[in-house]
Amino acid sequence: MPIEVTFRGMEPSEFVAARARESAEQLLAVASESIGCRVVIETPPGHHSHGQPFHVRIHLMVPGDDIIVDRDPGRGPQAHDDVYVALADAFQVARRRVDELGRKRREERRRHDVAASE
Repeated sequence: MPIEVTFRGMEPSEFVAARARESAEQLLAVASESIGCRVVIETPPGHHSHGQPFHVRIHLMVPGDDIIVDRDPGRGPQAHDDVYVALADAFQVARRRVDELGRKRREERRRHDVAASE
């Protein structure tokens, strides 16, 4: 399944891209119906100094639904100045959304099966 990793406002890093791909592969394995995953890692414009916050966006394509995680913690204590922490946080949210979608679909199937059997 295609996995795209894009960097904006920063120099591309093979190490960061490899971590993003690894996390995306794990997510795609859980979301068995998924078609692909796009990951965008960026720093806000004008913040090119060390300790800059990272913004991570994940777009997981699933038939009938798209799961989009847009983690921009902004400034202050929630800001992620470590790209690996920002990636882990975004993929953790994506995993929860995949789990929620799976529960929702199972519940819809159960309701459909119960309605069909009546």
